[in-house]
Amino acid sequence: MNIAIADDHPDDRQMAEEQLRRYLTQAHPEIMKDLVLETYSCAEDLLASFSPGQYDLLLLDIYMEDMTGMEAAEAIRLRDERVPIMFLTSSQEHMLDGYRVFAAGYLLKPLTAHLNEFGKAMDHVFPEIIASQRTVLIPFNGKDVDVPVRNIMYVDINAQHKLSIHLPDMVAETVLSYNQCQEMLAKDNRFVECHHRIILNMDYVWRMGQDDFVLKDGSKVPISQRRKKEVKAAYMHYMAHR
Repeated sequence: MNIAIADDHPDDRQMAEEQLRRYLTQAHPEIMKDLVLETYSCAEDLLASFSPGQYDLLLLDIYMEDMTGMEAAEAIRLRDERVPIMFLTSSQEHMLDGYRVFAAGYLLKPLTAHLNEFGKAMDHVFPEIIASQRTVLIPFNGKDVDVPVRNIMYVDINAQHKLSIHLPDMVAETVLSYNQCQEMLAKDNRFVECHHRIILNMDYVWRMGQDDFVLKDGSKVPISQRRKKEVKAAYMHYMAHR
């Protein structure tokens, strides 16, 4: 797991790192062996090394000199829509601004005076982070391959009546049955069965149309008339809670 902290105050940066390590040691010790925690003294340095999918969580101080944490978050969202962003702040006045960048939460400074709130904020965000890293074992070409669930755009049945897994860089056919795949994805609220034997990952949706979803790569996935009401409700719930 890769986490980055950006704060221009060395003491606050160190405190954020210490509290995060302490929380993970107590609440999610299994993460510690693979934890990579990087710290930055300014938002510009973070952005200079940032790439989509690089981090599983970002902690950004709002009141940094030159580029603020909010400005950095806006720049990051143009490149990575998924990474959870939590703000470090000594004031609550910018909380409404966080909606623009889908902030995962706010951590009030000094952290040592708000340890209960810190723990609650982390309890809220980490289950989703851990779930996003889940993989499923799918047989491809005679081999079982661990596929990150977040990389699955959608699954459907192709013209040869085989299950197809649509990934960002390829489409892979598998001997796995549709029902087996459906069971694997059933507990992940990113996925919705939008049509008969089509399961869609809503992380990849650009917009919902009348009869289909338009994905971010321009492709379209149909919505069945029979499922339209429940699919729309599922998508609205996803949008409100992502």
